[in-house]
Amino acid sequence: MTHDDLSGRGGQPVPLAPYRLVWLALWAEATPQEEAELTEHLRTALAPHGTVVVHARGPFHRTPEMLHYEIDLTPDGSAPDCMRALGFTRNADSTWNDEWERPVNGGVFLHPAVFGALAGEMEAAAAPRFRTGDVVLVRDSPDTRRLGLAGAEVTVGTPEYDYNTAPARRTWYYSVLVEGQDESENVDETDMEPTGRHQQVYGERTSVSTNGVLAS
Repeated sequence: MTHDDLSGRGGQPVPLAPYRLVWLALWAEATPQEEAELTEHLRTALAPHGTVVVHARGPFHRTPEMLHYEIDLTPDGSAPDCMRALGFTRNADSTWNDEWERPVNGGVFLHPAVFGALAGEMEAAAAPRFRTGDVVLVRDSPDTRRLGLAGAEVTVGTPEYDYNTAPARRTWYYSVLVEGQDESENVDETDMEPTGRHQQVYGERTSVSTNGVLAS
């Protein structure tokens, strides 16, 4: 079964995952004075698909003539169905063709001012407990002992799950950034304990030593 196949054994529909999210990043050719009006338009345009939260981020730092928006959409149905309804398609390798750009694709995406968009989707049994940059304590388990990480403090990278697991049963694991290692390691969410600390992680590798000092 592919990760967006909604029919199970015997043709029975696969239950919807309790946690479903379609995220969007938009860049619009508009002025700060138009931000509130455009925010409301985007919220209204996406409302038929589910519950929408629109974050207006103001002028984008790389292209200040464009406004930047980040949108969290909890779809009424499955997240893959919502992605398709928004016009995104699958590539041959089952990844999403998740970019839209007006000069390349033509037409309008949600509003004539939108110049470009990125999108993605997630479905799991529950929302991820941690976000990128959280500093966590790795619990002692056979897996973490094998990795040599039991008792270490690490910085959370990207949340992931097994796409071959039914959406409603998926649980999270994370790539984690480890001091002194160029490569990240994968740790199950159940093997991670929050410390209440957070580090800003952008493109560069960042880690935290056992005494809480930021290392580069």
